[in-house]
Amino acid sequence: MTLDRNPDGELDDLLRVTYVELRQPRPEQRQAVLDALASVRPAARPVSRFNRIHWQRWTLVAVCLLALLAVWSWRTPSRDDFAYGIDDVPQRLAEVQSFRLRGWQWIPWDNGKKKQPPLCVPMEITVQRPGKFRYTNAGMTFQQGQKPIIRLHVILCDGKHQWTLDGDNKLERAHPVSRLDALLRTEEVAQIAARFAVLGPPDAHYRRIGREEQNGRSCDLYEGRLPGAGGTAVSRVWIDPKDGLPVRVVRGQLEVDGTLSPSFELTDVAINVPLPDELFRFDDSVHPHVVGTPALPKDTEPPVLDLAPTMRSGYDEGFDLWHALRISDKAALIIWRRSAPTAKTDAPPDWLSGIIMFASDSHEERELRHHWVHQSDAADHWSWSLVVPADGKPLGHADIFLRMRAPNSLTTLGLTPLGFQENDLRELLRAAQSSMLPSNSADISLPYLQAVGSKLASGASPP
Repeated sequence: MTLDRNPDGELDDLLRVTYVELRQPRPEQRQAVLDALASVRPAARPVSRFNRIHWQRWTLVAVCLLALLAVWSWRTPSRDDFAYGIDDVPQRLAEVQSFRLRGWQWIPWDNGKKKQPPLCVPMEITVQRPGKFRYTNAGMTFQQGQKPIIRLHVILCDGKHQWTLDGDNKLERAHPVSRLDALLRTEEVAQIAARFAVLGPPDAHYRRIGREEQNGRSCDLYEGRLPGAGGTAVSRVWIDPKDGLPVRVVRGQLEVDGTLSPSFELTDVAINVPLPDELFRFDDSVHPHVVGTPALPKDTEPPVLDLAPTMRSGYDEGFDLWHALRISDKAALIIWRRSAPTAKTDAPPDWLSGIIMFASDSHEERELRHHWVHQSDAADHWSWSLVVPADGKPLGHADIFLRMRAPNSLTTLGLTPLGFQENDLRELLRAAQSSMLPSNSADISLPYLQAVGSKLASGASPP
């Protein structure tokens, strides 16, 4: 990815120049200000020396405030000389209260003789913070020479319940969720699925290629190449530089003759728009159930957190991932578990044997430093690992990957470190500790994790 501009350096320069000017001794300007103030004072109310000093101080303060306001107005996106770039998109999507992404994806297939027209499948990702989401999930079955079987599902959550519907809006599954679990799942959709829909995989590299009008808005056009097993995909993203948010996304597969076959397009991007509650709720009085679907349990208290793995390696000698939580700009907490390592003679098992952890974005793979926050010493219990980039730099938008080499397999799985408001993160950590760790475990607080992460990032050995 590319970063159009580093406004912080320009802001520092402007502030420095501004204050240099303010600090210059200019007796003639000082006297002119005092004379102007004296000329507007009523003659019947002589001003004491104390009041004159008071007015001098507030005059200087007013000048400083005007200078700072000028600087701030230069920094905000309302000015034409500031522009958000494509690297700002993940953070901007994390800051909005609601968004809706709608579009299409095209599924290529052939009948064994030649390519057939691709199948067009709708997609939607809708988020209302905190705790409400709706998105489509397309499952596909491919058989040699036959048309793919596509099973469309819609998953929706209103903050208290989660439903799964089939392509005909018939209910397939329903279960209650806690407020914290709804918050966690919403941010999964918002920070992972939405980012992937807009930008593609984290190693996609974009460059700005021009400006175009989209939906009446002047946008910067970015293009990225996404190499994959099936060839190279080309992604084009239109970004409004005034707010750093996407307006349109188009992806296509690059053919040998240089043409693009459509594969994905976002045609409806709405940010911070009113979203009715009905979007996130299933009304069983209106929509039918699939035969055999159990009704939503009444008065059932859901678990505080769903501890099922979000990713699994699928091997007997493998590992599971739950989530990665962003602790600071340089540190992330990974909650994971693995099959028991082979113990060496007269030595305790090494639970990091065969494991490599690294961060990856559009630029490179980055080595991570590791610290055990909690080591379970059991294959069926969750362990907690705190990691920071070994280069001491912030994680940025990088995903975190675990790679495990076993005698009969090599598996790599990745997680996006999810960011939360501080109060929500504290509550998530408390709930995860009480749900996963032994009752006699020491308290693992957010300040503790931040302190350990800071030491680890500096190269020092954490306690």
